[in-house]
Amino acid sequence: MQGVAEDAEWFEQLEEGVVLVDGGVVVALNAAAARLLDVDPGLARGARLITVLRDHRLEAAVAGAPGAANAATPLEIDLNGRTVQAVSITGGLLLRDRSALRHGERDAQELLAVLSHELRTPVAAIAAVLEALALDLPTDQRDDFLERASAEAERLGRLVADLTIEVRPPRQRSVALDDMVARAVAITETVRNRHGVLVRAEVGPGAVWVDPDKLLQALVNLIENAAVHGPDAGLVDVVAEHDGQLARVEVRDQGTPLDPAVALSLFETSSRLSAKARGTGLGLRIVRSMARAWGGDVWAGPRADGVTGNAFGFSVPVVSQR
Repeated sequence: MQGVAEDAEWFEQLEEGVVLVDGGVVVALNAAAARLLDVDPGLARGARLITVLRDHRLEAAVAGAPGAANAATPLEIDLNGRTVQAVSITGGLLLRDRSALRHGERDAQELLAVLSHELRTPVAAIAAVLEALALDLPTDQRDDFLERASAEAERLGRLVADLTIEVRPPRQRSVALDDMVARAVAITETVRNRHGVLVRAEVGPGAVWVDPDKLLQALVNLIENAAVHGPDAGLVDVVAEHDGQLARVEVRDQGTPLDPAVALSLFETSSRLSAKARGTGLGLRIVRSMARAWGGDVWAGPRADGVTGNAFGFSVPVVSQR
């Protein structure tokens, strides 16, 4: 203990927290340990170990109990809102803040999940076209399928390009909303046919200022969401209307109405509340991220047009107001 007192400066400057113990009493701890444990260092010195640690797992680690933390198998716990790794050392405990590391890992996992979700749609569309081309189709239908596959392959290439470390400017431009809705309806054909779902689009002429690939992904996600989580053999409505500087796009299903708060929360949670839920459930979260990046927003809840079902929508800037 005398060595610590003589070298107090280096002891306090350690990034790792150190708690020194003698006979079940804390004899010293540095600033990092006091911060991680959320204790007053002056009050902690001389106090019983458990009153400072306030966690029996940490106390067991210091005591060297079976299965407790040691250099080979450190203990990792949530402590005061942080992820802390505890390692037993001779005469005490070493504490490392692993919050930033774990947060980075979670961000990376979520990014990979989002990218996987976005890449899945064009890949599935291309696979469906290849299956169709294996059939004996008339020339005009083959040409139509080839054009669709080519468009999806180009979109896939742009999505892959987004993975590079090069900083790219936004690809926002004037896009005809009705054309994008028609393309989204075609792309979701395979999923909709699986559930016998038809789409009725009521989108008048008008242009919006967005990244076309991102708008297409948002539309595909909402239409697929309605097809999968609404009733089989149902009808999905896609409507759009202008509201000042924004165009409000809404996809309506005929499923069991959800509580408005629950419906809106689905833009933040990882899965729909449905027994038919499959996959990562990131579709709605992606829509919210895209809409807010454009300066719009999202909404959800029971349909307001007198039909039983739910409506999920987002807003995007219109070209005429730019």
